[in-house]
Amino acid sequence: MTSANTMTGRHGKMVVEDSLIAKTTKWAVSNTLASKTEWGDSDSEGFTNRAPGRKDATFDCEGKFAKNQSQFNLFAPEDLAEVVLWLGLEEETPTDNLYWAFPRALCMDFKLEVDIDGETVIGWNSSWGADGRFWRPGQEGAPEHTLPASSSAAP
Repeated sequence: MTSANTMTGRHGKMVVEDSLIAKTTKWAVSNTLASKTEWGDSDSEGFTNRAPGRKDATFDCEGKFAKNQSQFNLFAPEDLAEVVLWLGLEEETPTDNLYWAFPRALCMDFKLEVDIDGETVIGWNSSWGADGRFWRPGQEGAPEHTLPASSSAAP
C-alpha cells in the first residue's frame, strides 16, 4: 500500500469573504445533524426507528498571527461572513470543487494566544457555525469559487 492516492493538508486554505487568510495552519469541519427523531411503534418489533432532521455544520480554524493581515480585523465573534475552506491545491491550481462552502457563517469565538515565556509565534483560533445552507466538497449545486491569488492586507 502506498500514499499515491492520498491527499495531505499541506495546501489547505481558508477564505473569509474575499480574503485569503494568511498563515492558516489547521481547520476542521464537523458535519452533523442538528436534530433527529427517534421513536418506537407497533411495527418496530421493539427496535428504535430514526429519521434525520435539520442538517448542521460547525468548524474550527487555527493559524499564526500575520502582521500584514491581523485576523481580528477580518473576523470576530458575532460576524456573519462567507467562508470557504479549501482542502488543497493540485500543482498550484485549485482542485475542482474540493472545498466546503459556507455562504453565511457565524463567527462564534476568536482566541489569540501569546506565550511570553516560550516566545513562540502568536497563534489564533476561531469557531464558526453554518447559518443556513452549506455544501460539502464536490456536492452538486455548490456555488463556484476561485481561490484568491494571495492574502490581502488588513484594512
